[in-house]
Amino acid sequence: MPLGLAPTQAQVNSQAGQLCFMVMADLTRCQEFKAWLDTQTDANLIALGFVQAEVNTLRSAFVDLNQLASIFTGTLAQGLTAYDYRTFSKQLAGMGII
Repeated sequence: MPLGLAPTQAQVNSQAGQLCFMVMADLTRCQEFKAWLDTQTDANLIALGFVQAEVNTLRSAFVDLNQLASIFTGTLAQGLTAYDYRTFSKQLAGMGII
């Protein structure tokens, strides 16, 4: 008997399906949020309590996430240079993100 978890085919299928669904749904939500963010001026966001540096980070994170979503959906070609799409998102995600 193996030590630890012994997943069934149904569990593997369920986990795989849920993860794929969540990635697709989250990237869609990122594109929707960026579309909303694009309608907001910096002054609008600053009036909510952000400072300019935070606005810049917020915008940069969602430009990156939108680009990643576009690559994922095949509407944007992936570049040949490595790029860490987590750079600005990590600043928004908070503690514990490496």
